[in-house]
Amino acid sequence: MSTRSSSVLDSPSRLGDAQLGTSRSTTATRDRLIQLMKSTYQADQQLKYLHLQAEVDSLLQQLQILKQQRLTSVSPDADHQEQ
Repeated sequence: MSTRSSSVLDSPSRLGDAQLGTSRSTTATRDRLIQLMKSTYQADQQLKYLHLQAEVDSLLQQLQILKQQRLTSVSPDADHQEQ
């Protein structure tokens, strides 16, 4: 009977070890999933940022072209008024 009670007493600790191993495995898997989600999120955000940056650069270039066109169209008129 002492052998039997000893094996019964050992079972919870073995079960605990197995659960601990599973818990560690689950935690590691969860951590890898979180890292993957973060890197995917970061890549998505970087892509959005690059698109916005390209759009801002394009709009700035258009604004500079319009400004130059206005300056060019105003300058000849000013020259004609002086003469």
